Amino acid sequence: MSERVGPNAEGRPRCRPGPSPMPEEERRHALLEAAAAVFLRDGYAASSMDKVAHEAGMSKRTLYRLFPSKAALFEATINDSLAPLHLDPALAREPELQVALAGILEASGRHLLALRPIGIFQLVIAEARRSPELAETFHRVLVRRGATALQRLIKAEMERGRLRPGDPEATGRMLYGMAFGSTQIRLLLGVRKVPTGEEIAALARDAVEIFLNGARRQEVWQGARSSALPLAVC
Repeated sequence: MSERVGPNAEGRPRCRPGPSPMPEEERRHALLEAAAAVFLRDGYAASSMDKVAHEAGMSKRTLYRLFPSKAALFEATINDSLAPLHLDPALAREPELQVALAGILEASGRHLLALRPIGIFQLVIAEARRSPELAETFHRVLVRRGATALQRLIKAEMERGRLRPGDPEATGRMLYGMAFGSTQIRLLLGVRKVPTGEEIAALARDAVEIFLNGARRQEVWQGARSSALPLAVC
């Protein structure tokens, strides 16, 4: 909207330009932030498109134009909350496997153990029986994200021969569970606070060390054992 500010030299009224319209991507982001706040505060069943529009300070018409239903809005909110990681590019060039695995695992922990993702997990679990479509939506989003950076690295190392062959997806889940499974369960139950960055890094390092000691190809350990001195028998 423009505002009249007085006549110009020819005596015609002049208008001061109003605020520029919000870019579409910024509007979408604001609506998703509002939706996350409403879903986490009120639960899925008690949430409504009216509440989200009010929370965002936008019209329902704008909301429905971008998200045609509450189900579509919830799926977009999950997708936004569990967006792919933005990893340090240096990790892709890291030659030391232990460092690369720990770095990716740490980044995953910082991302998935944060308040927003944990809140989404809790919401889905709490309402899954009453609204089973929530669990289906949640699972669909996770599957659609495809292979994680951790799984891709494990697959590449299996192909290079530094890790013994196996299922990269299952191996990645196992490694993540070793590092953060207990912490994630306690967060979901609300019996602990979000871990600090230092705690997450330590959990990642410890899990990778244990993982590599069991996942390295057996030939590596056989060679190491054959060169070791025999133990004395007392």
